Amino acid sequence: MSGTIVIITFIATFAALMTVGLGRLAIRLRFEEALRRRLGSSDRVVGDDLLRQDSAASASGFAQLVIDSGFGWTRAVFIGRMAGSGVLAACVGAMFLGALGALVFGGIGAAVLPWLARRARDARMAKCDSQMPQALEVMSLALRAGHPLSLALSIAAAEAPSPIAEELRRAMDEHELGRPLGDVLVAMGKRLRGSEVVHTFIVAVLVLQQTGGNLIAVIDRIVENARARAQYQARLRALTSEGRSSARMLAAVPGVFFIMGALVDPTYAKTFFADSAGKMLFGIILLLWFLGVMWTRRIVKAAG
Repeated sequence: MSGTIVIITFIATFAALMTVGLGRLAIRLRFEEALRRRLGSSDRVVGDDLLRQDSAASASGFAQLVIDSGFGWTRAVFIGRMAGSGVLAACVGAMFLGALGALVFGGIGAAVLPWLARRARDARMAKCDSQMPQALEVMSLALRAGHPLSLALSIAAAEAPSPIAEELRRAMDEHELGRPLGDVLVAMGKRLRGSEVVHTFIVAVLVLQQTGGNLIAVIDRIVENARARAQYQARLRALTSEGRSSARMLAAVPGVFFIMGALVDPTYAKTFFADSAGKMLFGIILLLWFLGVMWTRRIVKAAG
């Protein structure tokens, strides 16, 4: 009976979140349509880029995570899928471990998508950071050919790989709509706040706009430093690869031994699912295993 109550609670929560999320989505779409009419732009792609940047600038916390992940989902869609995964995991937990399992598995299921979003955001920021030196080299060649910085950025957006090309293209779309180049670069820096190369480039451009100087030489120095830092990080990852492999093996050992014990003696596994004390013990084991994995991951993480 208690398991049924928990499941009904999760379903009700899911429905409430979906209602709120869809309502916010409808309001935002109406706002975007009104803003598009005010801009008088028939180019939907450029208008949508500016609106997305506008949303990114005003968002914070959870909403900013959704934007930075690169999934292309709205907040309503993300919340709906997060609630759906939580309900599904709660049903599985209630089936095997009762009410306590529903609560534990429901929380884990709801936390999976934010965790994946953080990983996707970090991977996207790291990729942008590694691709920016290539884009800067294209900019340097364009500036040497006599092109202005805005056109050099446009050429780099056309030549650079994704995802840094998408960010540069969005920046140029905003500039073409009348936004000052300095403001465009600052906004790009806020979107790519995890990229050290992007921040260094933006600071250099803003300073040289005020004081004057040789931007080409500064860009060449930024590229040189970025290459050296990338080599150092690659060497650091190579030196710590053994520790990461050992951590993965240690994380897999408990699950492998549990499966082997269940195959050799089926009553071994039933103890954790049929008895109330066994269910509680199994929940504690999962929690300690998860904490151990997080702790070990933090120890062996290569930080440059």
